[in-house]
Amino acid sequence: MQPRERDYAYAGSFYAFAIWCGIGVAAIIDMLKKKLNLNETATAAVVGVICLLVPIQMASQTWDDHDRSGRYTCRDYGQNYLMTLQDKGYPIIFTNGDNDTFPLWYNQEVEGVRTDARVCNLSYLQTDWYIDQMKRPAYDSPSVPISWPRLDYCSGTNEYIQVQPEIKQQILQFFKENPVAARKQFGDDPFDVKNIMKYWVRSKDPSMRVIPTDTLYIKIDKEAVRRSGMMMASDPIPDKMVISLAGKRGLGKGQLMMLEIISQCNWTRPVYVATTVGEDNYMNLGDNFVQEGLAYRITPFTTNKRGVKNYDTEKAYNNMMYRYKWGGLEKPGLYVDETLMRMCITHRHLFAQLALQLIAEKKNDKALKVLQKCEKVLPSYNVPMTFLSGGADLARAYALIGQKVKAKQLLDTVWKNTEQYARWYVGLTGKRFIQSQNDFLRQAWMMQSLAETTALIA
Repeated sequence: MQPRERDYAYAGSFYAFAIWCGIGVAAIIDMLKKKLNLNETATAAVVGVICLLVPIQMASQTWDDHDRSGRYTCRDYGQNYLMTLQDKGYPIIFTNGDNDTFPLWYNQEVEGVRTDARVCNLSYLQTDWYIDQMKRPAYDSPSVPISWPRLDYCSGTNEYIQVQPEIKQQILQFFKENPVAARKQFGDDPFDVKNIMKYWVRSKDPSMRVIPTDTLYIKIDKEAVRRSGMMMASDPIPDKMVISLAGKRGLGKGQLMMLEIISQCNWTRPVYVATTVGEDNYMNLGDNFVQEGLAYRITPFTTNKRGVKNYDTEKAYNNMMYRYKWGGLEKPGLYVDETLMRMCITHRHLFAQLALQLIAEKKNDKALKVLQKCEKVLPSYNVPMTFLSGGADLARAYALIGQKVKAKQLLDTVWKNTEQYARWYVGLTGKRFIQSQNDFLRQAWMMQSLAETTALIA
């Protein structure tokens, strides 16, 4: 499914290819020996010299396509995730893929960066051996607060728990009719995450291993929240954090562990989710996110409501301007492959997003500094300025702060790129055009969006 630059994708084919090359060289030696009537040693020497020219030619022609010297983006971008986290409190960051996990581990293991933080990979959190690791201290970080005994999360146990919200009314009726017995069986708050885990998910009765509601709660220690250093997205602080499971048929072990960790941290330990983690991997917790740069901070507030702030401009500004590193991309001619380009684009979008947030807060001076920093550390000669790479958003930000000449320059560059793609799609015929319809429509949408941004300059 993913034939990429990896040993498990290429090793087998390379072995076969190397053997085939060897057979070919042996065949050439055999042919020349018969035709030229040379002895075997002389023939092998001649063929060896001739064949040696092949890898030399290949290396000379493709060296610049693979030369990574002077490029430290992988290390630095991995460090940027860690530097997004709060400096105190032994923070935890949930990641999911390779590119937002392995560079972080490298930085901790080799460079000694943010060894107080814990990187928790959601893909692995579904396994018992990884949960074992999380329950142990690592580097300078204490263990992750998971209260489950091993028998409740070992392989084959609680792999998937169904969400059955229809049971909720039965529980409420039970509490109404017999509150003493109900509290004894389900705790004081039957829909609190800790009680759901204790009385339902980890029940010894297999028939009870369900989540009997699609709305969970976590009690909030208000003093801990005030001390936490997170942006207060709501005032006053609510009594409970609301977690919606609407639309969820069930939760896997990794998601259950995520809820367990959040509830056990009790806002004394900062918890983050990397911005590159897909929405499907963190349930509906995005309703409680506040963005601080390359990571979302999980807060007890519902931040997806109209008028509620879900972006901490001060922390994001401090991270982007002073704490992040940029991998030496200022050097012209660096080899930027597809995967790295995606990460560069992610960072450029972060700059554009921060600038637009600052403009919305009437902080145009800071927004201009952000835009100038973006062009310096992510120059267009290494990261082309296109619509998808954030060029249109940067142009919009420049236009909104009155830098119309600069905005026009960016728009002209982005428009040229977009128009060229659109013309190329229009030139396709038959099946090729049909197969490219979605791409063409996307280019058309981009051109319309660019026209709207152009109106700001007029």
